[in-house]
Amino acid sequence: MVYKLIASIIIRKLFRRPGERKIRKSNKKFLSGIKQSGGPELAETFRRADETLDSFAPEEIRIESFDGTPLYGRYFTASPASDYTFVLLHGYYGTGGKNFILQLDALRDLGVNILIVDQRAHGKSGGDYITFGAKERFDTGEWVKLLVSRNENAKIILYGVSMGSSTALAASSLPAVKASLCGIIADCGFTSPADEFLHLAVCHGHTAPKKFIDQAREVVKEKADFSTDAFTTLDSVKTLTVPALFVHGESDRFVPKKFTLMNYETCTSPYKRLLLVENATHAASFYHAKARYTEEIKALFDEAVAYSSSQKNC
Repeated sequence: MVYKLIASIIIRKLFRRPGERKIRKSNKKFLSGIKQSGGPELAETFRRADETLDSFAPEEIRIESFDGTPLYGRYFTASPASDYTFVLLHGYYGTGGKNFILQLDALRDLGVNILIVDQRAHGKSGGDYITFGAKERFDTGEWVKLLVSRNENAKIILYGVSMGSSTALAASSLPAVKASLCGIIADCGFTSPADEFLHLAVCHGHTAPKKFIDQAREVVKEKADFSTDAFTTLDSVKTLTVPALFVHGESDRFVPKKFTLMNYETCTSPYKRLLLVENATHAASFYHAKARYTEEIKALFDEAVAYSSSQKNC
C-alpha cells in the first residue's frame, strides 16, 4: 500500500502534462546548467530556440492521432524541393528548439525537409499524459502517413533525442513507418519505459526497486492508460534494415549509455553506426562533439540516400 501511494505521487509528477509553472522551473534549471557549462551566449541560444525556429516561418500543421489526440508540428520545406524529410522527435519535457536548435544548420545543409513535432502532452499538442514512447510511437506513424499523403515518394528519416529516440526506434517497426523509412538517428534513448524507470528507481535509492516498479506499473495503467512494458526497442532493432546512427554521451546519468549499446549490438542493420561522446551528459552530445556529430549525420544521410535508391519501396 505504501509503495502504491508513493508510486501514485511520482506518476502524477512525472507523467502528467507539465503546467506553465513547472515548465518555467524546468527551463530555469536547464538554462542555468547551460550557462555554467557553455556560457551566457549559448544559454541565450537555447532560451530563444523555439522563437528562432519560428523566425523561419515554418508551415504549422495540425493532425489528429490514432486516439483522437490533437498533434502539432512545424514543417520546414527544402529549397529546391526534396523527397527526403527528417522527422524530429524531442525528449521528455523537451521542445523542438531545446533538443534540435544546435543541429538545425547541419540538417538544413543537407537540403531536406524538416518536420519538428510537439510530442503529446508537450507544447501545442494535446494529451494529458506523457507515455514515454508507448503512444508516441503511434503518433509518429500518423505523422509519417501525413507526409506520404502529401508526397507518395516521401523518404523518411526519423531523428529522436532521449524519449524521442526510443519513440523513433519503436516506431520504426510499424508498417506505416517501415514502408517509407530510409534512416534513423537514435540519440541517448532507453530500451523501454520499464527499463528506464527501474534505472531511475535504483538511482534515487529505492530499497525495493522491483516492488516499487510493480506498483508503479499498476498506477500507470490506471491513470495514464498505458503499460510500461508496451514495447522494447530491442524488438524493433532486431528487424531494422535501414541505416542507423546510435549516439550517447559517456557521462549521461539520466539514461545510461548501456541502453544505446544494447540497441546498437542488437540492431541487425548492416549500415549501423555508433557515436559515443566523451564528457557529454544527457542529450548534450552535439554540443560536445559538433564536428564529429555533423560528419556522422552527413554520413548517415548519404547512406540513407544510397539505401533508398536500392529499395523499391523507399
